[in-house]
Amino acid sequence: MGEGYYGRNGMLGLATPQANPTAETEFRALLPEGVGCATVRMASEAPDPEARLRAYFTDIAGTLNRFDTLAMQAVGLACTGSSYLLGHEAVEANLAELSAHREQPIVSAASAIERALAHLGARSIALICPYPQWLLDAADAHWQSRGFEVVDQVSLDPGQGDTRAIYGLSPRDAADRITSRWQNRQADAYLITGTGLPTLRVVAELSETLPGPVLSSNLCLAWATLQVAGIDPGALAPTPHMPLLTGWEPRIDQL
Repeated sequence: MGEGYYGRNGMLGLATPQANPTAETEFRALLPEGVGCATVRMASEAPDPEARLRAYFTDIAGTLNRFDTLAMQAVGLACTGSSYLLGHEAVEANLAELSAHREQPIVSAASAIERALAHLGARSIALICPYPQWLLDAADAHWQSRGFEVVDQVSLDPGQGDTRAIYGLSPRDAADRITSRWQNRQADAYLITGTGLPTLRVVAELSETLPGPVLSSNLCLAWATLQVAGIDPGALAPTPHMPLLTGWEPRIDQL
């Protein structure tokens, strides 16, 4: 691409749940200079939150078709809940087929997290999410089925009636509760799952105090999507000390 284009160093796509106010902002803040991002909304009219999350991924082919002829090196799917409910094998088999059809890598947030955990050699995780209890249970089962030991798991709002309540959680309150919960928990990695909760500041803060690396869904998704796109993530490359953030600060001053 020419020097004058916003995406002169590459263009990525992002599919995010229809009411999610966080994923595209954090995703863009995590991209290197000169890498553009185009966003499409995963939509469903299902009133039931579980049915809605399932529909996001079962209808993903039509959703991505709304990008029309826009040229992109890869697309990230900013929703972990869909993978937790539909199951890893079914989701990744479908995305592999769709990637081949579109001739474009498609990365789910759950697979991005697993890629980062594998890179770090992490086998045990502490898990925090802003989901209702039934979706936290699905997340716990997902990571255990993928061979990880879940040493701690908790929801920030277990009694919420709708997964969209995540968007109303106070980021500062969430950060304080996460910090308090994890101060005495030992794990190979600490995972904040859920793309709708603002996490970049708390990831940076916790990385200064916890004994293991801190990950979030959006952080892992940006890193993994850059990787599969063949775009050098530079300082986003994970290390055991501060994965995905070493020597680099996301543009959180703009968030």
